[in-house]
Amino acid sequence: MTDREIQGLGTEHGDTVGAAVFGVLTVALDVLLLTRIWRWAGEQTASEHRAAAKQTGILIGAVLFAALLGVAIAGQWSTPHRRWRCAMLSALGSHLLLPLGLLLVLASR
Repeated sequence: MTDREIQGLGTEHGDTVGAAVFGVLTVALDVLLLTRIWRWAGEQTASEHRAAAKQTGILIGAVLFAALLGVAIAGQWSTPHRRWRCAMLSALGSHLLLPLGLLLVLASR
């Protein structure tokens, strides 16, 4: 075994479970945020609808970018299980930046 390889069924299982947990938490947070963004979808004016679509795009873009960043951080020599775990952890972590972004937007007004 070289320094770059991580072997063992337990490690892969732990990474898979971690990826599943982080993925479920990310989806739950996204569903919660998207229901708040689109809560009155049928009653929105055109400008509110555009704002909701823009917020949805920002949310999805931030989460996908964070997931790709997690895969890149995991590295080329890691296992697929480790890459999934890092991707899901980064996607979940991207939600920590949302309140910071909201505070910056509110502070600039």
